[in-house]
Amino acid sequence: MIRTCSGRQCRDCDKALRVPGPGSRVPFSCFRFPVSPRTPSPEPRTPRAQRAFTLIEILVAIAVFAVVAAMAYGGLNGILRQRDQTRATMERLRAVQQALTIVGRDLTQAAPRSIRDTVDAARRPAFAGADQNIPPLVLTRGGWSNPLGEARSTLERVAYTIDDGKLVRLTWPELDRSLEHDPLRQVLLNDATNLQLQFMDPAGEWQNQWPPLNQPPEQYLERLPRAVEITLELKDLGVITRIFELP
Repeated sequence: MIRTCSGRQCRDCDKALRVPGPGSRVPFSCFRFPVSPRTPSPEPRTPRAQRAFTLIEILVAIAVFAVVAAMAYGGLNGILRQRDQTRATMERLRAVQQALTIVGRDLTQAAPRSIRDTVDAARRPAFAGADQNIPPLVLTRGGWSNPLGEARSTLERVAYTIDDGKLVRLTWPELDRSLEHDPLRQVLLNDATNLQLQFMDPAGEWQNQWPPLNQPPEQYLERLPRAVEITLELKDLGVITRIFELP
């Protein structure tokens, strides 16, 4: 759309408007073309001053961080403590299993070979045991390895006892021993408080001692029980019972 200026402000236009006629023309200078309105450019913003944290906000952030850190440390400390307890329990169970394996190996290799005590020249049974005996369990076992081929027997005398809160294995390299030969000591378990034994006779009855009470000792010099039940009491794990079958 083309607009013309009003005749009040332009002489040429005013003349053209007053003298209309054929061929009359409005001067070019009087035409006004539409001009899109200009968008006012935004005024430059002055940079605002940066806002800092207040002391209360800093104290609150430190308190929240301290609480979260304490909770994280407590959880981590609990995990580490549980790991140490689990590791100690596994080591303890491994030691108990190893000790019972040694006891079972000695019992399953028991040999019916009595011994002669050099002190009084009396014969001792190949297998003897009772809760009140010292040591509570003593036997002759075979299978003593001899890799160097020494001039000795493959039999040895073995005993088990509780000494100062420890399960101790005693061994004598000579069967017919004397007071001059001290046994070799091997501590199998710590924190052991009690050792109880039961022995199965040929009739399948459990006896509290071997040779059985009220039986002729000479008949049991070379006889072994059919099975042995060992009850071991530990401070931390309680009562452990195992039954071993003898040959």
